[in-house]
Amino acid sequence: MVTRKPILLGLVALAAAGGCGLENFLSNVGHARYPRPASVVRGAATWTGARAGQLSVSDSRGVFEPCKDFTDTRCVFATKVENGQYEIRLGSGKYSMIEVRGRVGDMELRAIVPTLGEESEVGGVDLDTANMVEALIVEARLSSDATNLGNVTPSAYLGDGVSTGTRTLIRQALGQAGPTRDLLTLVERLAARADPLSGATDPFLFRTPVLGPPPGYAVTTSALDLGWLQRNQIDYTGDGVADGVAPFDTLLSQAAQLYRPAGCPDPSHIRLVFSVDFNDGCLDGTGNRVDRWKWLSPKTVQADHRMYFVGWLYTNDPPGVSEVTDPAVNAVLGAGVPNTIPMYDDGTNGDETAGDGIWTVVFDVPYDPAVKLRVGYKYTWGTLGHIWTGTEEWPGNARILEVVDVNGDAFVYRRDVFGDEATNKDRANQHPASGGSLTWEEGIHGCGPESREQPFTLHDASRCGTSFFTPQAIGPLTVACTQ
Repeated sequence: MVTRKPILLGLVALAAAGGCGLENFLSNVGHARYPRPASVVRGAATWTGARAGQLSVSDSRGVFEPCKDFTDTRCVFATKVENGQYEIRLGSGKYSMIEVRGRVGDMELRAIVPTLGEESEVGGVDLDTANMVEALIVEARLSSDATNLGNVTPSAYLGDGVSTGTRTLIRQALGQAGPTRDLLTLVERLAARADPLSGATDPFLFRTPVLGPPPGYAVTTSALDLGWLQRNQIDYTGDGVADGVAPFDTLLSQAAQLYRPAGCPDPSHIRLVFSVDFNDGCLDGTGNRVDRWKWLSPKTVQADHRMYFVGWLYTNDPPGVSEVTDPAVNAVLGAGVPNTIPMYDDGTNGDETAGDGIWTVVFDVPYDPAVKLRVGYKYTWGTLGHIWTGTEEWPGNARILEVVDVNGDAFVYRRDVFGDEATNKDRANQHPASGGSLTWEEGIHGCGPESREQPFTLHDASRCGTSFFTPQAIGPLTVACTQ
């Protein structure tokens, strides 16, 4: 029988743990409705006559739409430009690997923002030729690696204190002889020929490039429009002859091969993803319809309510068994404090589909197959800082998960149905095969041990799926490569 022994650090200890982010949660309390809380990007719009309507923001899923209401995220609700400096206010949320775009007639300039915290600000995101070169190189290399910006770990892109990240390497190379510096020269020459008054539907200059796979790295979609070059007879290489796309494409391919923005696999950590289905009509581990409101109060959807995750290290192994007991890891998981770690159903932060009733949270945790990392957890539905009562799935016991990458995809992924008391619940388990308690190795649905990641069937916790699920909205955890 499994005994729950969470390490409860409490709110004071959680606040004291560096990097656990409690101050961001508490900062939401007491905000006036106006001005709206925002995540803000600022920088220089380097062309003459820059206007707010020329600016946009995108991620791997496309361009952000205007915000519809006060709670909307992954959207833009205000943009302004004054004296060549722009400010874009995004729906309050956490963002990673987004791009700011400036459309200037027949040219588009882009700048990458690796990370932007909830209700925080980042400056110096200038829409200029240097940042355009960085974006072109990164976009090209990621396309060759069959991935995209959404799957890049920001810390790997920026550097991890051991290896230098791609951004730093590119910016260093801009000041040194080589393909990166040469590419900047070409971009500067081409940008000088852009027509800011052009009514072109799509940009002719600096489209998103696509490269083929190694070893060739051949450009399959050029960043330049061949027709535009032929019409304008531009000598951008400086050899006295009008150029097509080939010189630019060749140089971009050479530069892209020098960097690995996606990073390299993290040898000591793994990405842990929890998702919970809060849709009406879901089936529990016995095939019966779940009453998701059984323990909740009020028993209706409230506009200010959302899903929260609460976890802790579940340490109860006998002496001699190696297990993770680090208080810092416990704090990251929530330290047993309810309604502090928000989950997402807005298409951000690892959530696969906005508004589908499936909420997601992602943690990066230590991973060593020889050392057991066991987690107790459950889900709460309520408001920030609320107590357990009226918000938790059920009182008195918990779900359990052992962090094991069963299918070897560099993720540990768990899908649950909210309020299900007949799957991986440790005690008072309502599945007949559990006998009321659940061991770490026990499998009661034929999907493998209940305490590990499993194939699942959508909205039905009683049946296995046909295959394991690998997240698509977020990439595996990586670190900066040794270059």
